[in-house]
Amino acid sequence: MQTKRIETQIEKVKAELLKIEDMRPGSLSRQYSSCQKPGCKCVDPVKPQKHGPFYQLSYSHLGKSTTRFVRPQFVPEVRKQLANYKKFKRLTEKWVALALELAKLKMEEARSAAPKQVRTSSS
Repeated sequence: MQTKRIETQIEKVKAELLKIEDMRPGSLSRQYSSCQKPGCKCVDPVKPQKHGPFYQLSYSHLGKSTTRFVRPQFVPEVRKQLANYKKFKRLTEKWVALALELAKLKMEEARSAAPKQVRTSSS
């Protein structure tokens, strides 16, 4: 039965969601900057060398955009959290799609199982 197959898939999605650990939304970028101080390597006319890399985390939550700098030693953990959030989003989108499909099938099954109503014309 197709409903059982979908219900089984939903249970698998739920089990995968339970395995997700720390997560956070957003993106992490690596940036370099120039301080523009006279004599600094970043303003060398022949071979300028910018300062960095600096890692910047940007995200929006509850309608508020936030940007934070991340120390290099925390970058691997932040990347893991970002990947976990993407997995969370992918799994919840899959769950919603399966739930919609299941609801549609259940309505169709209920409709086909219900007795047909015969309309009588009134004179």
